[in-house]
Amino acid sequence: MFRNYFKVALRNIRRQKGYSFINIAGLAIGMACSILIAIFVLYELSFDKHHEKASQIYRIGAQFGPTTDMRGAFTAPPMAQALLDDLPEIVHAARYSPWPRNYLVSIGEKKFLEKGIKYADASIFDVFSIPFTSGNPKTALSDPFTIVITEDISRKYFGDENPLGKTLRFEDREEDYLVKGVVENCPGNSHFQFDMIASYLSRKGSRDTGWMGHSLFTYVVLQEGVILSQLEAKFQNFIPKHFGPQFFAQTGTRYEDYLKDEKNYYGYFLEPLLDIHLRSDANENLSIRGRIVYIYVFSIIAIFILLLACINYMNLSTARFSKRSKEVGIRKVLGSVKKQLVFQFIGESILFSFIALVLSILAVKTVLPAFSNLADRQLSFHLFGDVWVLPVLIGYALFVGVLAGSYPAFFLSTCQPVHTIKGSLYKKTHGNLLLRRVLVVLQFSITVFIFLGTFVISSQLRYVRNQKLGFDKEQIVVIPRAFALGRQADAFKQELLKYSSILSLSNTESLPGRHFNPNGHRLEGRPATEEHTLYTMYGDHDFLKLLNLEIEEGRYFSREIPADSISAVVINETAVKELGLKEPIGKRFHREFGDAAEGEFVTIIGVLKDFHFLSLHYEILPMIIRPLSEREWFYTSIKIRPENIKESLGLIEKAWRTFSGGQPFEYSFLDEDFNNLYRAEQRTGKISSIFFFLAIFIACLGLLGLVSFSAHQRTKEIGIRKVLGASISRIIYLLSKEVMILVIVSTFIASPIAYFVMSNWLQNFAFRIKMTVWMFILTALTILFMAILTISYQAIKAACANPADALKYE
Repeated sequence: MFRNYFKVALRNIRRQKGYSFINIAGLAIGMACSILIAIFVLYELSFDKHHEKASQIYRIGAQFGPTTDMRGAFTAPPMAQALLDDLPEIVHAARYSPWPRNYLVSIGEKKFLEKGIKYADASIFDVFSIPFTSGNPKTALSDPFTIVITEDISRKYFGDENPLGKTLRFEDREEDYLVKGVVENCPGNSHFQFDMIASYLSRKGSRDTGWMGHSLFTYVVLQEGVILSQLEAKFQNFIPKHFGPQFFAQTGTRYEDYLKDEKNYYGYFLEPLLDIHLRSDANENLSIRGRIVYIYVFSIIAIFILLLACINYMNLSTARFSKRSKEVGIRKVLGSVKKQLVFQFIGESILFSFIALVLSILAVKTVLPAFSNLADRQLSFHLFGDVWVLPVLIGYALFVGVLAGSYPAFFLSTCQPVHTIKGSLYKKTHGNLLLRRVLVVLQFSITVFIFLGTFVISSQLRYVRNQKLGFDKEQIVVIPRAFALGRQADAFKQELLKYSSILSLSNTESLPGRHFNPNGHRLEGRPATEEHTLYTMYGDHDFLKLLNLEIEEGRYFSREIPADSISAVVINETAVKELGLKEPIGKRFHREFGDAAEGEFVTIIGVLKDFHFLSLHYEILPMIIRPLSEREWFYTSIKIRPENIKESLGLIEKAWRTFSGGQPFEYSFLDEDFNNLYRAEQRTGKISSIFFFLAIFIACLGLLGLVSFSAHQRTKEIGIRKVLGASISRIIYLLSKEVMILVIVSTFIASPIAYFVMSNWLQNFAFRIKMTVWMFILTALTILFMAILTISYQAIKAACANPADALKYE
């Protein structure tokens, strides 16, 4: 029996190649999409799970205000040791330097600019599972000026030689580091990436005991069975013990009195390692984190596209099986029971599903490199890589086959032989026609939902790209590591300003879109408990001109006034509101952040109009610009003319190599850097767009089946109407009307759901578009146009058929 069913299935595939191709192609596309999304989702969920103690590892964070907006991942330098001393629940603790600073590293004549150098305590290898290929993890970082490198770095600098005991030179710091270990390359699914880890004891201030500054990540390993809430409750005593005395020494206020003001808050929290990549709400992170909401979105898209493919198969299969109604009747007359017929048709569906699975695997293998690049992830798919992959795929194909084939199988197996043999199958199947229409509505509701989501995401990204930020970010070349110029910085600047293509140049410690330190500031004469957090950056006299910032009140730093480089600051309009100042010019802050000492002040000399120094995910926050003389600068930014950018870059590079002593030249453009703040949304938008087009393609295949079915069922009716004078346009309208109604119904069903979901997504942005009725109208018109385009060929073909042939039908 099984052999007979198999032969019949193969014969039907050969006889109806067009329908078979469409069915298999639809299933293959749906399965390939869902497999690709599953690979991406599983990869995102796998972050940091490779560590042996992953479930026990936590990152300490600090909260500086009553709301979670002020939660940061940085902690004070002495935090790790204090936790070990005071809290027995903590087994290991390690500090890790988060700054992605670039260093010039050399060995002999080999010199490379390295971006992946981090500093950490020796205990970092007790916290994380970082496999060593050579060296001893217990002693690798126990001494100053020791370093552990990855296998790639080992080959880069030492080739096939054993690097242990050899020395790497950090040119910028004029320091030599002894290689004491080689580890495996850092996996892509780790929230922190590194090429080299140097001993934290090598850093200046490595034994800093100050609790007022936060500059490091602190990771801890907890004992098994520790209740997190109980451990966090112990911070209530931990903070006054360690942070309190220094807070009093610097502010003159007891920490307990500071907390009496409800606006003031300072505390620590524990963040599970496995939550950092997708669920972290801390403002700082080592890498661009994912978002759990996108995991949900992509998972829903995968399910939706698979449903589209299955519904498409059901509709096409029903239309195709209509030609097999007599076969069903004859089988029943010859003794076939319902169970056997169901088994036959579901078996055929499973055969289609397995063929589609093979094609989908080939498609996934082909497009995965491009998809990995689009998703910005190191995705891989190995059919025999894990023992569970092949069984899961086989089970997946069986599930899809049964799901897609269940409706056609039960539909045909319930028909009476007297109707099927006479060819009157469809006169008794009004309920099935209703179900088919419901499936089409569901299919296009899903398509409308995906289209609207893609439309809103692309509109929001276009909005943030075109939104006026309050500063000019175009044609600004950013050079990091500007400290390498040293005393030649002024000569470098003067050399470039000789050229007409160079408009201005500025040195800064940070730039819009990059990290700004939140620091506490207290105005002169205000109570010590009244501290305001201002986001701080350091800039030179030309920063205003570089970004074309506007002064609302007062003035900016001037070279003509020497005191500006010592005791002047500029704040933004939001800071004025935060401080409650009616006349801000001339008001003074204590020089040090929160310093209680009298007589040491900095004076507000100007107020800047608000500008977006952070991404549009955030409201404009209170900020302060302090003179660069207080801080080492890191960036040199150069405004160039838009004409002949290549030539200007050549001039900049030549000057850089001359005045930096031949150091490597690297640069970026400020506008591109700022747009990268929306990389996760850009990635989501691109992926959603691709899956939308695939979804609409699959849905249109389903429409093709529905119109084919309708035309087949109404062949004689069409012939009679043409004989009685119906025009071709009238026949086309007759066949298309139902589909257009179903698409419109789908739009009305999907629109409220899409509105609710996308409204919630837009809440991630402080500045966002408004969803208007035109978005929904445009969506409906687009989907309707695609539907009409799909069904037009089949409708025109049926309308133009010879009525004589139609009347002879059956």
